[in-house]
Amino acid sequence: MSRYRFYCPDIVEPVTKLQGPEFEHLSKVLRLGSGEEVELFDGKGLLAEATIKEKSKKAAILRIIKTTQHKPPADGRIILAVSIAKGQRFDWLIEKAAELGIDRITPVIFERTVRCPSNPKILERWTRLAVSAAKQSGRIFLPVIDSPLPLAEAVGILQERNEKARVIFGSVDERADSLLTSCWRGTDVIVFVGPEGGLTDDERDLLRSGGAEPVHLTNTILRTETAALAFASILAAQRDS
Repeated sequence: MSRYRFYCPDIVEPVTKLQGPEFEHLSKVLRLGSGEEVELFDGKGLLAEATIKEKSKKAAILRIIKTTQHKPPADGRIILAVSIAKGQRFDWLIEKAAELGIDRITPVIFERTVRCPSNPKILERWTRLAVSAAKQSGRIFLPVIDSPLPLAEAVGILQERNEKARVIFGSVDERADSLLTSCWRGTDVIVFVGPEGGLTDDERDLLRSGGAEPVHLTNTILRTETAALAFASILAAQRDS
């Protein structure tokens, strides 16, 4: 029987504490009690088997039985730099990208981006969504989620952090190469996905000047989150095959 898994960003041995939303889930939703075995992950590659030792009103104390440290991938990383979509559509994209094993998600502000989040705790919300998706999918590493960045800043920062990555951007031009014509396995890829209003000429020029290649997906006009998920799915399938 598989154990319930919980996100614990600071796992220490021989005992560790689980609190906050994850404790609420363990205690009030699942109603797990002393002696029951669970799994903990820190989102950075550490996976632990543990037993619930005791519970208080605000935390659970767990005894660590065994830990396994997994190494992050040396290559084949997928960085999704995508225009912020309206309402819950971007929340949905965060969840699905986390399930697929996307390594980094950078919300980007393009000229035609319709809405920029004003909630100062938006990163906390997106992280909670990624944690939930990781628990459901069995993922060990959480994606890095950046604060929203203007396009020019995102291009510079992402390329500086990933010097050997291949950079592509979604294009509606049918003359652009198809994503399926190349093998992406073993290659770090940064994917820029623009808003539904499309990229401006200046934005295309900016991306091209940074070495980005236009890539075509389908003959239909896709919503931002649909295009982003299509890119993520194809790249993840090639990486993991």
